[in-house]
Amino acid sequence: MARTVTLRLSDATYHMVKRYAEADHQSMNSWVESLLDTEDMRRRCAAHGAWMEAHPEVATAALAFHSANQRALAEAGLPSMAGDDE
Repeated sequence: MARTVTLRLSDATYHMVKRYAEADHQSMNSWVESLLDTEDMRRRCAAHGAWMEAHPEVATAALAFHSANQRALAEAGLPSMAGDDE
């Protein structure tokens, strides 16, 4: 269910958001939502990176799985998203 959040901005911040939104040809709401989405993705990526650093065996297994899939595609004569240098 969608929730409504009210942000209280200082006059200076309000005008800055308005200026950036107008420059991007978006409503202020859309601009703020995209900013929050970007921040959410940055935090998720940082958390994923930290998890991967804490679990290097998972990264090693994923790379091995990738290599095996690329070899199987090449052996079957099928195209690969990785290109021809695999």
